[in-house]
Amino acid sequence: MGEAAIRMIDPQADLAAVSDLCLRAADYITLETGAPPDADYAANLLAEAPPDLPSKDVFAFGAGRAGRLDGVVTCLRNFYAQGEWYMGLLLLDPAARGAGLGACMAQHVFSIAQGQGAVCIRVAVLEANPRGRAFWERQGFLHERLVPADPEGDGHIRHVLKLDWEA
Repeated sequence: MGEAAIRMIDPQADLAAVSDLCLRAADYITLETGAPPDADYAANLLAEAPPDLPSKDVFAFGAGRAGRLDGVVTCLRNFYAQGEWYMGLLLLDPAARGAGLGACMAQHVFSIAQGQGAVCIRVAVLEANPRGRAFWERQGFLHERLVPADPEGDGHIRHVLKLDWEA
């Protein structure tokens, strides 16, 4: 993939670029939600967080080249507990998949999390996305627990995976 610049996403200034990426990555969004992204998807993606988590602990990073956003990863700091991080979504343009960008972005987040004293990081992977689970396992994540499908929710079974940095 070459070197992609990874930077913090500004939810307002970068909304159009994130929206464009969501349209290009509609295959994953359709898998997750059952429909292509609507006009509000990108804004909701960048703002989604538990109500009791301070906004300073909710952020995203983007990566791309030549002024185009090829990937975005959302992060929650101090979730579920102090010193624990959670990556909500790593979304990549289909043209950028399989070329190392996802691993580069994940390592970027790991480095920042560890630099801020994180003891672990988690992701939740849809059971319907075995390639996604294999990707996270290649990054060193281990299965922590299964979250059954919520009949009131999107109907997906999720696998929570954890990368532990504690000795």
